Amino acid sequence: MYKILAAIVLALAFTACTNAEAEAEIARLKQENVTLQSEIKNLQQTLDSVKAKSDSIYKNLSDMDMQ
Repeated sequence: MYKILAAIVLALAFTACTNAEAEAEIARLKQENVTLQSEIKNLQQTLDSVKAKSDSIYKNLSDMDMQ
């Protein structure tokens, strides 16, 4: 009986540790997600800027008939 009770207590203790570890991993992944979303936003702004400059250069070349 004591062994069964000890096994149940140990199982609950390990489950509690696993949940804390899982919650820490979830928190880390959420923070990484926020960071990656910020990087994506910055890269999209850079890409939009480069595209606008490229379009401007293409238009200038078209205006000069130098394609």
